[in-house]
Order: sequence, then structure tokens, then C-alpha cells
Amino acid sequence: MAKPFDLRKQFKLHDKALLRRFFADQPAMQAIPWETLRRHDVEPIVSAWESMHDARRHFQVILLDVNELADARGQKVLMEEMQWRCPDRVTLLQEQKCPADKALWAFLEARDAFDQAAIFARAEALRSGLFSNRWNSLPKQPLAVTEDRIKALEEELRSYYWKKELRGERCRVHHYQRPGGAEFFFAYLPDWPDKLLTFDAEGNLTPREESYTFTNVFVCMPSEGAVEIIARGGKKVQMPLRKAFCRTVIGIEVDDEEPLRATYRLDHLLDPAFAFTTQPEDRVAAVFLRRIRLVPKVYVPAVEYLEPKFVEGASRAEVLAALGSLISAYNLDRSQVTVSQVGIQLQFMSDGRRKAKTMTFNVNCPNGCDLKSKPDDVRVVGERLIRSWEILRD
Repeated sequence: MAKPFDLRKQFKLHDKALLRRFFADQPAMQAIPWETLRRHDVEPIVSAWESMHDARRHFQVILLDVNELADARGQKVLMEEMQWRCPDRVTLLQEQKCPADKALWAFLEARDAFDQAAIFARAEALRSGLFSNRWNSLPKQPLAVTEDRIKALEEELRSYYWKKELRGERCRVHHYQRPGGAEFFFAYLPDWPDKLLTFDAEGNLTPREESYTFTNVFVCMPSEGAVEIIARGGKKVQMPLRKAFCRTVIGIEVDDEEPLRATYRLDHLLDPAFAFTTQPEDRVAAVFLRRIRLVPKVYVPAVEYLEPKFVEGASRAEVLAALGSLISAYNLDRSQVTVSQVGIQLQFMSDGRRKAKTMTFNVNCPNGCDLKSKPDDVRVVGERLIRSWEILRD
């Protein structure tokens, strides 16, 4: 999903010298006393922005991409592109003070890397949402991408969407290579037309009928024999799209099969030696277990599972003691129960300006986790932690 965007906040994030360079061809912006502007004083910038009128649209589009690249996911993509396209400038990028400044500096000093990173950051946002599935049963062989294969994929997609949904009567596929060997195919198709209200030149509301594009993304990893489909509609849409991609681009026919799903394990959370460890870069102040579902491995009359909920702030020692008492009450020990579900709460450090964030997410064995539905800035931390805690089986 696209990240929330707050222009006033965006101005506060950036080094003023970078902003001055960004608006170098705008007289209203150059009239600002940049040298004496206090760090968080953005009102002169906002006033100048309002006087730019139609020119604002161009700069706001760029700042939206800067915002998209200013988190852990976007910074990873930007660094990959910098290392691939202009490795001699990576040190200069790293000298920038914050992720937002790194992204804006890349726009000013490494435009090709910035533009490509922005494209892939949008794909990664969809990939991390609810519209992606991966299959890994393809032959591990090099991929030969030709113009004829691209055109064949365009025709297959056009035909699929037109016959099924009466949209997508045209299709354009753009192919990009990524560092590491991943091949990305962005397919753009026209959506159903919609009537939107816009302001005309005189400031009047005017209905406007437009047919915007929708995008599907195919990510092929030839060395892994894997393909990932990013498209709305779930498996019922993605499975025929996978067939079309494999037939036209890879040159093979594939059968319907279930996508690869992440698997989770939770029993080790009962081990007294286990700890919810974090790293300083995670900026997590504390981790709490808020809920756990225990399923007996042996028959217990009238009991399907035990599911205590813990008070906010309960320490790990208190949780383990409560679980020990609960299990013992049913004449069981820890080896006779398995953990099927947990709710984990992360409490983040405050930045000193606002209340600290919290995020609670749930993991269900063997294949369920709701982290994908969380905001990007905290989701990436949760995904990194469940790997480090060996909850996610890679």
C-alpha cells in the first residue's frame, strides 16, 4: 500500500540546503531566507509553496516518490540501485543525515538510480500488501526476454481481462532487471472509466471521466525457479496469470497449483531460554506476549485448547509462571502442549515529539500472520523480528 503523505511534515524532515537546491528554479522559493531558517520552521516554505500555483504538481509528484523511498524498504531498494548504477557515489549517499534526505539527494545527484528505485519501491509496497503470491516449482534456467515474448504476454493479459471483466482492452508490459538476477515485468492496463470531480481553471468543480491504468507485476527469479504474481483478485486471478506468464515469457506450460506459503513455528516460545531480543536499529523499547493458544497433544476431557490473555506490560517471567500454573492445572507439562497461535505486541521508542507507537500482530500455525496488513514503517520491523526469533521458517 502507498504510504501516507504529509507535505508539511515532509518539509520538516529535509535538510534546508537540499530543499533549496530542489527548488532552485522557483523564484518564490529562492526568496526564502534559507540560511537563517530554523530547523523545523517550515512556514516560509509553505507560504512560498502556495504561491507556486500550477508548478507545485511537478514537485509534489517527486516528493511522493521521495516519501516512498524514505523507509527501510525503500532505502534497501535505493541502495541496491546506487550500488549497481553508480557505486562511486554510495559514500556520498550514506553521508546524508536521514532516509528522507538520502532519497532527495539521490533525486538531485543520481537521477537514474532514484527513478528506478521509485518504480521498484511501489512494487515492493504491493508485494508486502495482500495482493502477492509466489510459486517456486519452475525450472532453474536462464530467462531469455525478447520483444516477441513481451508482446505475447501483453496479448494474453489483454485477452484475459477483456473476456473476464470487460476492461484492459490494451496492455503495455515494461521489463526491468534488478541486481541479484530478479526480472520484473510491469503490466499496465486501462481500468474501467470513472467519473471524478476536479477543479477547472476558474476553480469550479467539474466532473471528469477518466480511465486510469491498473498494474500487475510479475517477478521472475530464474536462479530460484520462482515466479511471484502481484495482482488484485487473489489466487483465482493470479493462477491464470501465472499460466499466461509461463507460457509466453518462459515458454512452458504449467498446471494449477497452490502458491508457496510462509510457515511459522511457535513451540519454542515456551522455552524459558527463549527471549524476544531486538537490535538498536529496530527502535523497539519492549516486546510483550499478549495472547497464546495452547493445544493439548493428549486427550483432555472437554478441552479443545487453552487460550490465556495477558495484561498489558506482563513480563516474560510472569507469563511463563502463569502458563506453568495453567498447564499444571490440567495435569500436563510443556512437552504435552503445542502453541498454535500467539499475539505479540511491540512497543516502539518515542521520537520525543509524539506518543510512542505500539503494534500488536498475530501469528497462527502453520501459515497465518497479519503483519502484511500493518503500516509499512512498523511492518518491516515485525517481519525482521519474526525471522530473528525463528518464528518464520525461511
